[in-house]
Amino acid sequence: MPRLDDTAAYASNWKVVLLFDVGVGLAIATVGLVVLALVHVVVGAMLAAAGFAYLIPVGRRARHWAHLRHEAGL
Repeated sequence: MPRLDDTAAYASNWKVVLLFDVGVGLAIATVGLVVLALVHVVVGAMLAAAGFAYLIPVGRRARHWAHLRHEAGL
């Protein structure tokens, strides 16, 4: 079950967690672009869009976590 709290923001490896999330989004987008170019335009476009859309909440989470860490004096 996914965690819904922000305790990872206070971990020492919080940037690694966010980088992993960015990697997941970019991997999905890359696969989508390859599928778009080589296999099927619609499926590839949907995958690429999903990958890039995944990056939006990752960016928001990064700002939120940075704010929480700043407030905590970390």
